Amino acid sequence: MNSIIIGDIHGSRFWKKTVEDNPNCRYVFLGDYLDPFENMDNNELTDNLKEIIQLKKDNPDNVVLLLGNHDMHYITSDMCPSLRFDLSIYEKANELFIHNFHLFHYAYQIESCIFTHAGISHEWFVNDFQGDITNDIAEQLNNPTEEQAKSLCLISEFFGGEEGTIGGIFFAHLQDLYEPLHGFTQIVGHNRMDEISEYQCEHGNVIFCDALWNGQYLKMNEKEEKEIVILKNSNV
Repeated sequence: MNSIIIGDIHGSRFWKKTVEDNPNCRYVFLGDYLDPFENMDNNELTDNLKEIIQLKKDNPDNVVLLLGNHDMHYITSDMCPSLRFDLSIYEKANELFIHNFHLFHYAYQIESCIFTHAGISHEWFVNDFQGDITNDIAEQLNNPTEEQAKSLCLISEFFGGEEGTIGGIFFAHLQDLYEPLHGFTQIVGHNRMDEISEYQCEHGNVIFCDALWNGQYLKMNEKEEKEIVILKNSNV
């Protein structure tokens, strides 16, 4: 089965054409469904999220919904409000996320390929999260202990966090990922790109996919062969 990786939504409806153009695939959404960069009607914004949730309900085995920092700040006070946090939609957004929380994940993994919103720094995973690199990574991230859960929401110093802080899976900066989690390929959003880009080092590689705003998404097959697709007639 081909996997279609859809970067940060931020109210965009480009995801619908992406799904329509790629039937019978696995669809992985990398989070940040709300807080658009441009002005949008609140009902249109939350209706877009409802449609994505309904897609998951209609295709429970083939749709993966990950959470980003622009989602978590509507869910928990452990996540500091990000830019464009909108108090006017808080009540409705909180209800949508809490009521459907069982449909969302923090991380997703296919063998040595790991999907999160912002990415996993090796140092963060070992020292802050205190995870076990020999066991299923996504399983640990999706089921953290109370102490581990606090580290998930750490904000990178490059995004205004405390000096020396490495961001967790919701708020890592690309500079935090210069040494990514050893031995894995990571697929992430969060850091906005003009086009889908890949960083490779001796320990692992990271593919940055926050380019849906520019009409791009990533297509992968079971052999991890990758194709960057540009939406045609998307009116970007």
